[in-house]
Amino acid sequence: MDKWRYKLAVLLVGCGIVLHAGNAFDRTCIPCHRREQVALRSTFMHALLVYSGHENMKAGLKYFLRHPRRDSAVMEESFFATHPLHPPLSLDDATLDQALEIYWKRYTVQGKLH
Repeated sequence: MDKWRYKLAVLLVGCGIVLHAGNAFDRTCIPCHRREQVALRSTFMHALLVYSGHENMKAGLKYFLRHPRRDSAVMEESFFATHPLHPPLSLDDATLDQALEIYWKRYTVQGKLH
């Protein structure tokens, strides 16, 4: 009986780790962008051109992700001929802020060029 409980405990902990592995960006953003075949790097570069900075970009993307509209998107109008406008994200503010910060850190070149 003790071996059974131990195996069950290990299984439950393992499942918990797998289900909660990664972060909000990896769990929420990447799967959708892969499914829609939209490169995160290109959307980052478009957003950087529009918002031109870390804090402006995070604030602008956060607003857009909560209230998506074609006229406030960073992508060109032609983009929407082949890709749908996503529905509003229902992530809480802290989780969305975390995802946007990870997005910034992964795709910015600031401090990465030598």
